[in-house]
Amino acid sequence: MFLTSDITDTFAKDALKKCSPGLAFKFLGSNGKVIGRVTNLSDLISILPEIPATIAQFHIFRETTKDIFEPTHLDGPVVRSDLALWINYVLGDTELSRKVYEMGKSESANPEIL
Repeated sequence: MFLTSDITDTFAKDALKKCSPGLAFKFLGSNGKVIGRVTNLSDLISILPEIPATIAQFHIFRETTKDIFEPTHLDGPVVRSDLALWINYVLGDTELSRKVYEMGKSESANPEIL
């Protein structure tokens, strides 16, 4: 989810910057059939509408015992975002990563929002 105010000239350049490794969206339980791969932010923006909600939910709302931004908090399961991790560590966009992560935490109880 991007707001017009989030889109800048720098964003436009960064959106096309190729990154490795890419992120693959796969059908769950179908021998790993890949729906699509993304190697930059522009790919991600264009492919998300094509991804079934159940798969997007897996990438955004998977639970774990570690908080990716506060790894010292081990007091039970918290939402971890594969998508936020990829944006943070591969694309290097900490601000956008945190937005995706916070969205996952706030909406994980209501996944049909996707």
